[in-house]
Amino acid sequence: MAKLPKETPVVLIMAGGKGERFWPRSRTNSPKQLQKVYSNKTLLRETIDRALTITSLDRIYIGTNATLKAEILKKDPKFPSGNFIIEPEGKNTAPIIALSALYFQKKYGNPNLIVLSADAFIDPVKEFTKTIEQALYETENGMVLLGVKPNRPEVGYGYISTGKPTDVGYTVKAFFEKPDFKTALKYIKKKNFYWNPGIFLFRTETILSELERHAPHILGPLKNGFPFKSFGDLKSAFQMLPSEAIDTAIMEKSNRIRMVEATFNWDDVGSWMSLERILPGDKEKNHHQGKEVLYHKASGNISSVQKELIAFLGVKDLIVVEEPDVLLVTSREGVSEIKAMLSNMRKNKVLQKYLD
Repeated sequence: MAKLPKETPVVLIMAGGKGERFWPRSRTNSPKQLQKVYSNKTLLRETIDRALTITSLDRIYIGTNATLKAEILKKDPKFPSGNFIIEPEGKNTAPIIALSALYFQKKYGNPNLIVLSADAFIDPVKEFTKTIEQALYETENGMVLLGVKPNRPEVGYGYISTGKPTDVGYTVKAFFEKPDFKTALKYIKKKNFYWNPGIFLFRTETILSELERHAPHILGPLKNGFPFKSFGDLKSAFQMLPSEAIDTAIMEKSNRIRMVEATFNWDDVGSWMSLERILPGDKEKNHHQGKEVLYHKASGNISSVQKELIAFLGVKDLIVVEEPDVLLVTSREGVSEIKAMLSNMRKNKVLQKYLD
């Protein structure tokens, strides 16, 4: 087995998303990663606390935009204000990871970099820590990602197929984009197929080398201007970059990918529907977050409310979310239309205030 690196890794938490599918709790200026969704902590704080089991606070960085940096520090004033990688505009994950790698190389040399997202449910934390520690063995051989064994035919996730065993994981044979239901059923029956939770580990020199090889159109404008003399210079460089995920820019092209199987439970907290997999439910498959709730001849409902009591009478498959200024009531089928509804709301000046 390879020797475990002794130095403390650097963690980059991706926290720049809009989280529109969690409206009305998630708003433009305070998206879901800054909200309490399944516990008494924000999603971002949950992620920071997990990161603290594998590194120190001074080596945890948040990738986001300037507006959200201010909001994050309002909610979490003890987080180091200098530990932010600020992107001028959202361009998916590849540009911000490339910029971060350049920064960490300059500051730390060639550290292990662990990339996490701020909107995941992971339990138990001790298994997360153990899996990350195991995965660090593999960073000496290339880039590493975690894989989660599927427990349902999920059409909303990407999949990974693995090849030969390595010291603590497997080689990666191929990546598969979000499948249809029939294809997902085939995937989960195969022993070597895993969900891709978007958790990556690599040495900074490794990811920069792979960016140079497979995505020079992303690394080039950033490397040429780094370190940037002003935010305006960084903004100009970002305008030259495509919006591209690290998966398609690097991972699907590289032959230096390893996968380590996660031993923890994972879920992408992508929409209100995810709460039925995270929150406990009753025998009628109702799931609730908030204060008192009464279900009478009701089934399949999901609620997150602030009222002293909410009563569901003779209804099924509803999603009810309450905020001080908005009450959302939708069917399970209708929840997929939230983004379309918000797009229409943006065209109405009266309703725009409920989006910010």
